[in-house]
Amino acid sequence: MTRTLPAVLVAALLAGCWQKDVGRTYYASGNVKTEATVKNNVLEGHAVTYYESGRKMSEADYRAGVLNGVAVAYYESGKKKAEANYKDGVLHGPSTTWNEQGVVQNTARFDEGRLAP
Repeated sequence: MTRTLPAVLVAALLAGCWQKDVGRTYYASGNVKTEATVKNNVLEGHAVTYYESGRKMSEADYRAGVLNGVAVAYYESGKKKAEANYKDGVLHGPSTTWNEQGVVQNTARFDEGRLAP
């Protein structure tokens, strides 16, 4: 299971291209690729990445540049691909992945970054 995909994807895609309080990057077509709230050049609040089609690819919340809350990844069809909870940048709580038909593939629970029994 890809645990850090949302964090790495958002961080990589959001480097540069900042406007005041909202950072955006764009595909060559002009469509929005990423959009996030930033304060003092640090992710703060909601961040979203998009497929070039305009459909949502992933979304997550950040506090002081660190994942905090639910991070969700989507297939281009719009169906959920993965959902994980983070606390202070560490997996904490339930984590689930689905296949493209919407069938659960994996579930796990984490306690401060460690797989819970």
